[in-house]
Amino acid sequence: MTVLYLNGLSLLTPLGADLDMVKTAIDAGISGYQQCSIFDNDESLTRFSPVPDDALNVAIPKTLPGMSPPQIRLLRLAIFALTDLASQLPPLPLPLFLAGPQAYYHRTALNHQFLKHLATSTGVTLDIGSSQCINTGRAGMIDAITIAFKYFDATHAHYALVGGIDSFYDRRTLDILQKDRRLSGDDRFDGFVPGEGGGFLLLTSPYAPETVRNQGLLQLHQPASVYEPGHLLGDAPYTAEALAKAFRQAMSTTDAPINTIYSSENGEMHYTKELSVAMLRQQHRMSAHRKIHRPAEFLGDLGAAFAPVAIALASARIKETPEMATLVYASSDGGSRTALCLSGNPAHTPS
Repeated sequence: MTVLYLNGLSLLTPLGADLDMVKTAIDAGISGYQQCSIFDNDESLTRFSPVPDDALNVAIPKTLPGMSPPQIRLLRLAIFALTDLASQLPPLPLPLFLAGPQAYYHRTALNHQFLKHLATSTGVTLDIGSSQCINTGRAGMIDAITIAFKYFDATHAHYALVGGIDSFYDRRTLDILQKDRRLSGDDRFDGFVPGEGGGFLLLTSPYAPETVRNQGLLQLHQPASVYEPGHLLGDAPYTAEALAKAFRQAMSTTDAPINTIYSSENGEMHYTKELSVAMLRQQHRMSAHRKIHRPAEFLGDLGAAFAPVAIALASARIKETPEMATLVYASSDGGSRTALCLSGNPAHTPS
């Protein structure tokens, strides 16, 4: 099995939840950046990129024992995004492979109890026993797609859900990042703007009926995952070579030249350096007119929500150049480097 098909998607970003509107806003150079008093302290404003307030106005269980305020915010983001996809889902229990935030100080944010709350709140029937949570930040969603490939290989099932949700709206996390001088500011040029968002994809396997596969918006090729020892949360020397290896492995899954790259760069030189190395190593596989899209320029750092949003944005552009391929990659603070290629579905027929 070499490809999966994208048969449905939803996204939630600081610029809204409608794909066409988000794409149009980004193309127009509109940013979701704001100066926010995140902790109800007007004297201490933080440059942040929040989702619209309406997205948080969702029904959640009255009691959520053991869940912290950051986890509850993640649940609200997930409920909004998954509810938006519910009408596109087949009427059967679906496994969900869900990526969540990098853990900077606490236990992992997502677990099976979180998934149960999500299913209860949205009315979506999830196969909790087959579902998995990946708590590694930006790279986690592409790892979730890798898990989907393995799931389909093992079960020959027709459908699976993958998703990514994240929010830096967490005082302890922001305090850590501020202390490490990683947040963007007037006196800092090597920092990022924290953001939040979410997205879900309905993936279809080659075992699904042809009529279903033909509805797929695009094809997702086998992802690549490589570990970078010199990551931001460790002390090992940084060589910026891991991403180049992930590029090579991901690009080997298609013969089409790469004309578009969606990058998880967030403004930190650590991540700019590795992209430069990766592109030098693999420039022979790229179109001379390639374009690089950096959603963080408009949406802030979406963390684990980057990849589903990037894939959604790519789906709106791929039909313009079906003979080319798009590369989406993500780098986590904890060392994971993931990449995958997307291409048009030659058999796609509009529903």
